[in-house]
Amino acid sequence: MITVPKEHYNIIKEKVREAPTFVFSVLDCIIKGTVFANSTNYDSLLINTDSGLYYVTGQSTDELFVKYIVRIHEASIKQGKRFTLFSFEPIWNQAIEKYLEKKVRKIQRFGFSFDLIVYKNRKRGDISDFDVTNINQYLIEHCLEFDKKYYDEYWDSTDNFLQNGIGFCVKDGERIISGGVSIFKSKNYAEVDIITDSNYRGKGLASIVAEQFMDYCLSQNIQPRWDCDVDNIASINLGSKLGFINPKEYTVYIKI
Repeated sequence: MITVPKEHYNIIKEKVREAPTFVFSVLDCIIKGTVFANSTNYDSLLINTDSGLYYVTGQSTDELFVKYIVRIHEASIKQGKRFTLFSFEPIWNQAIEKYLEKKVRKIQRFGFSFDLIVYKNRKRGDISDFDVTNINQYLIEHCLEFDKKYYDEYWDSTDNFLQNGIGFCVKDGERIISGGVSIFKSKNYAEVDIITDSNYRGKGLASIVAEQFMDYCLSQNIQPRWDCDVDNIASINLGSKLGFINPKEYTVYIKI
């Protein structure tokens, strides 16, 4: 197992065409992480964030490479750290389940393609009755969901998010009632994470913050991304209305 130097990340980006957004965040050095490979040919790769997200891909599921993942899993248990492993390929799923059987929980998720025409032709939400604004330091400090802990986990710090991330919210007075932020962002992609106060659901607020998020992405030539669990019907329905189509299923393994 070798650590890929950052000056080779562009080579890795050429190899990794389809991956979770956090992978490209690491490869663009927007969030902290490490890229491991089985050899200098970079045939198999393990890309992780410092927060404990991992993505495995490549041509070879050799035993030594998989056992290295097992050791990372064991270390996460001893150290009380997060271990969440993403896999887009059945061959890797088989290897992971062989060596980590009964040690991880398996979750199926969808990643969607974005259809700009569908998005542009949809009926937009009316924002005239709502106070919609960018997320700033003050709002982070007074938000119950997308708070400092959230940004520290996914962005390394609130400062990094405020400098490189995207975020919009709807307020009722000083209270944030819906928010849409980039849980991850790279130079080319931004994955949106949305939450709405349970007391304000059914008013189209999630659509409003999503549209603000997506409009900003498109203005910056960034492709918006939408992922969710396969059984999250509400998210699937909202995403389809926003132009996220053709779901592709992938697997996530979470430490038990």
